[in-house]
Amino acid sequence: MKIDSYTLATLKRGEKGIIKSVDASDPQVQRLMVLGLVEGAEIEFASAAIGGDPIEFRLFGSGISLRQEHARHFQVSPIVAGG
Repeated sequence: MKIDSYTLATLKRGEKGIIKSVDASDPQVQRLMVLGLVEGAEIEFASAAIGGDPIEFRLFGSGISLRQEHARHFQVSPIVAGG
């Protein structure tokens, strides 16, 4: 995965994105996919703990928290507000 790619870890508070691809080489990432973190899902950055880890996202009306290291496995396309 490219270092400069846009991932869940690079979203900022209030930003939304569509998951475009998933690097499922990590078994823990595969478990997150079962919870709905799959290609095509719309996700919103909700908040982060002090220090930035873990990160909370809104997905299908529910909250889910993940570590930065796992968030980097999900490439996203940002959703531009009002566009």
